[in-house]
Amino acid sequence: MHCFHAILLQPEGDQPSELFRHSARMDKQLGQLYYSRPEELCARAFEAFVQDAAITNHFLVKGSKASPEAEKGLYPEGEQRERINRLFGDYFSTLGKALQREL
Repeated sequence: MHCFHAILLQPEGDQPSELFRHSARMDKQLGQLYYSRPEELCARAFEAFVQDAAITNHFLVKGSKASPEAEKGLYPEGEQRERINRLFGDYFSTLGKALQREL
């Protein structure tokens, strides 16, 4: 839930995030509902997390920093990106520990 909050809302939790606002603006411009869908927002946030991680995965990462979509604000940026990356890292660290206990 912390990841969803960081992706969809401002830190205070009472306003949409910059990522959501940019995505909704793009949907309105294109006359569609795609970029602002929660699953699409989360997918792009995860893509940014993977691109910023120490690993390299060209299958999962199209370009969350220097693509036309990134230039339009369709990927998390700045403090929001850092917060999301930290929360994804916490989640996967906790998941890894839980899986190790199962072995």
